[in-house]
Amino acid sequence: FRRAVAITILAQEIIVDPADYPTPKIGKNSHLFRPLGLGYANLGALLMSFGLAYDSDAGRNLSASITSLMSGQAYRTSAEIAEAMSPFASYPMNRKHFLEVIGMHRSAAGEVPGEGVPEDLHRASKQSWDEALEHGREWGYRNGQVTVLAPTGTIAFMMDCDTTGVEPDIALVKYKKL
Repeated sequence: FRRAVAITILAQEIIVDPADYPTPKIGKNSHLFRPLGLGYANLGALLMSFGLAYDSDAGRNLSASITSLMSGQAYRTSAEIAEAMSPFASYPMNRKHFLEVIGMHRSAAGEVPGEGVPEDLHRASKQSWDEALEHGREWGYRNGQVTVLAPTGTIAFMMDCDTTGVEPDIALVKYKKL
């Protein structure tokens, strides 16, 4: 999972410069802050396969641990890219506050209960933020944002996922017209 996150962040980072943007202002901000949009699909199906209710403590803990690992690894990868390519242009003026936010995420990751979470996932979700902060302190970050949890699920439907990004399953029976 960590490797998949790293590869996806690198791929998204590569397309920031050659991408087309809808307006010049969006293009300018994209180059100043280099925001990315890693997310997930099929979370509800994963919870169902674990036998966890969507609105249960164990379900929330598993979801929080997956989200924490994904985001922490994404920021660690962003810091590794910054080591090679430099941080995003607006990072120096935002460094202090950016590191504070990463530190708050690190603290929050340490507070996620382990009920319903495989031990290796729970441990890795905390470790990823330790590494993200450590690398970021030294090199900064290439991207001002690395993740987004899109509510619509349009891509998830195209991927034939059972559930979309963060929503529970729509129905036990679904019909799709392609």
